[in-house]
Amino acid sequence: MEQFNIQEYLDSGVIELYVFDQLSEAEREAVEKLAAQYPEIQNEIAEVENAMGAYHTLEGLTPPDYILSNILAETATLPIVTATPEPSLKEVKALPRKRMAWLPIAAAVVGLALAGWMFMEKQTAQQNADKLQQELWALRSKEQDCAKNEQFLQKQLTILSQDGIKKIIVKGGDQPIAAVYWNQNEKAAHLNFLNLQDPGSNKQYQLWAIVAGQPVSLGVVDWAEIQKGLVSFKFDQKPEAFAISLEKQGGSPTPTDVKGAGVV
Repeated sequence: MEQFNIQEYLDSGVIELYVFDQLSEAEREAVEKLAAQYPEIQNEIAEVENAMGAYHTLEGLTPPDYILSNILAETATLPIVTATPEPSLKEVKALPRKRMAWLPIAAAVVGLALAGWMFMEKQTAQQNADKLQQELWALRSKEQDCAKNEQFLQKQLTILSQDGIKKIIVKGGDQPIAAVYWNQNEKAAHLNFLNLQDPGSNKQYQLWAIVAGQPVSLGVVDWAEIQKGLVSFKFDQKPEAFAISLEKQGGSPTPTDVKGAGVV
């Protein structure tokens, strides 16, 4: 009697057809009897079933279209199983077992592709979170700026609403170039530019009060500060007029380039 060759039987492909339910009832019973007799056959059945289970689990996921395209490209050259319904035992033995080798390969390809996809999704989510955080910081900064501007405008409104305020228009020829709000009670002059250009980095505008016919400096004007609104100067004398000159950086003891004046 010819000795049963287990390895030849395993290599025949009958185990895979058994798992795929492609055998006749009699052939399935024959496989099950051999599996009960030989642990190697039982282990092979379990291995193929596990591979199929992993494949179907991965197959049930829905990655993006480009992931599936990559998988199809990877498996396009692999052989396809084409089982004949109810083959004879001889035909089963003739089937090359290598036809089922693509199952673990496909499962591995799917697993790697999904891992790459999940990594990219995580990276994209992190980038979106960082961008959202930056936008939030920008909004908070704008909110703080708006609050500061509101406080500044409220302060100016309070100044202009004080008792004793007098508005003096400083003109350069016929052109109004600035307004001085003089408060005799508070002894303060509040300056607002109307039509004056940026003096540049080496020049500054300087405010003067004319007292008894003589110019008295109230101070130089910070260009960035006056762009926000009123700039205030304390002055405890009684002015007859106000004037504005353009001077070198830091100011001058006497006006050299007078741009305009206005009588109180």
